[in-house]
Amino acid sequence: MGKHLFTVKQREIGVYIAILLYCGGLFFKRVNLPFEQFWLNKVMTLGALIAVANILLDSSMEVRQWIMSAVIGGLLLIDSLPTGNHELLYLFFIIWSCRNVEKDKMIRFIFALVLSMTIAVALLCSVGIIENELFVVEETRRRYSLGYSVWSILPFQYLGLCLIYLYNKQKKIWLGEVLLLNVIGAAIGMLTDTKSSILFTAVGTFALYLSRFIKIKRWQRLRWAIWLPEALTVVSMLAVYFYAKGNSFFARLNGILNNRLIYPAIGLERYGIGIWASPDFEMVADADAYFGIDNNYMNLLIAWGIVGLAVVLFMYSYLIKYCIENENLKLLIIVAFMAFTAFMWSRLIVLIEAEYIVCFSNVFAVNRQKKQKKQLNYGK
Repeated sequence: MGKHLFTVKQREIGVYIAILLYCGGLFFKRVNLPFEQFWLNKVMTLGALIAVANILLDSSMEVRQWIMSAVIGGLLLIDSLPTGNHELLYLFFIIWSCRNVEKDKMIRFIFALVLSMTIAVALLCSVGIIENELFVVEETRRRYSLGYSVWSILPFQYLGLCLIYLYNKQKKIWLGEVLLLNVIGAAIGMLTDTKSSILFTAVGTFALYLSRFIKIKRWQRLRWAIWLPEALTVVSMLAVYFYAKGNSFFARLNGILNNRLIYPAIGLERYGIGIWASPDFEMVADADAYFGIDNNYMNLLIAWGIVGLAVVLFMYSYLIKYCIENENLKLLIIVAFMAFTAFMWSRLIVLIEAEYIVCFSNVFAVNRQKKQKKQLNYGK
């Protein structure tokens, strides 16, 4: 096996710098700070370029890994050309750069970054440095931004923090701390008028709590779960199809899901489905002409095309396979939970809310083994 062109320490530091720049830029794009979005995008681009350098300077990859990297990277590059939006491509570079870093260590690092930046936003809001304006929607619903550019960011960012906090715990998860996390989550959800986040936080955190009582002896019997993301995509497409055909059941379901079917139906009619990303697709946040596809599977299909959706589905199927092979029940619960909630919210490819996706880099790792847990392969 070839030698690395940089020392173990230099290469690992480069990975952490790339993650810091990418996550920092992504986080502050969501905050009401007087920063130009242009410069925040450049910060994320710089993080991605550092990750690219890690790829090009790595001489330890096998031929199969080079081919897989080139195929996925090439598809995402071509997919991003019609729109000029390289979000998925940058995410691929960032994830790839973590391939030989111990995954739980990287998850903890991203968690610490997001938590510290969330606390910083709260403190800056309290002293008036970050604008904390009040949004009034249709003159009947009040939603606080709490320093964020979109009022719904904080509740689901908090949900992600809760899940990863409980995952990172080496000791048992206690009922008291789960209840406390839910009380805080309920307060945030009520204030921001995102009651679905209260339900999701309760389901996700209590599922992780119950995992302490579950013992699985035959993990291979769970391999059917690898196809869960694809199954949920098919369910999403069928639900939208039958809604568009005027089926009364799905019309009622659309109301229950707060228009999670009508907007994908409009999107399909307006933009259709392409192999590559659609340059015409546009989300509209204005209350009078709102258009947004919250179903993550339909959003990927319409906005990013078949190629973009296929890459994300492959990533999540591998993540589930990774959890089963490593017998990691807590991580499996989190990945499956996020796959289910993607029917309601677009969070699958948001690294600062889905830190676990760095585990996908294991598909490119050196000497990947089924039972490898918490190992660092740099320089080997």
